[in-house]
Amino acid sequence: MTHLKTLFTMALLVGLTACSSTPSDDIDRSNNTDLDPLALEGAGGKGAGQNGEDLDLGVEIQGVELEKGIEGSNLGDGASIDGAAAYQPIVYFGYDQANLSDENTELVKHYAQVLVDNPTKNVSLVGHTDERGTPEYNLALGERRAKSVAQVMMLFGVQSSRIEVISFGEEQPEALEHDEQAWVKNRRVEIKIH
Repeated sequence: MTHLKTLFTMALLVGLTACSSTPSDDIDRSNNTDLDPLALEGAGGKGAGQNGEDLDLGVEIQGVELEKGIEGSNLGDGASIDGAAAYQPIVYFGYDQANLSDENTELVKHYAQVLVDNPTKNVSLVGHTDERGTPEYNLALGERRAKSVAQVMMLFGVQSSRIEVISFGEEQPEALEHDEQAWVKNRRVEIKIH
């Protein structure tokens, strides 16, 4: 019996030791953001980890390019916030994809900065899909798309508590036709700042 207690105690100590962690850098994260990549500049360069190596934040960024020359003018309720109308508040995706392209990442980064600059504002990220696939699959895909946008926003300093993720799947199409041109418009996440 004492042998079992000793083994249990040793296992508990090993488990606690393995789970303990200490901050490995002295970056001030007290500004209540989930992650502030700009604060990492002092740790070896923008987006760099300790010893100057690139920091892998676990986000894969690729997808459909946003059309050139499109400008948006509303932020969900028609309000313009500090030049936010420079980008259309919609992120488009490839067929069956939830990853962001470089250009779409810039768009999301822009709106993340708008939110950082306006701390009383919140955002709803509304995911949509085209009509192909089952309703259940499309709801899940719309949610993955919205969460992908939310994750990038959090990487650029927006608190997760300010982000609402919603998925309508195929239920609210932008275009009603049944062809690729319509489907491209329907595969989207709308950024609605309120």
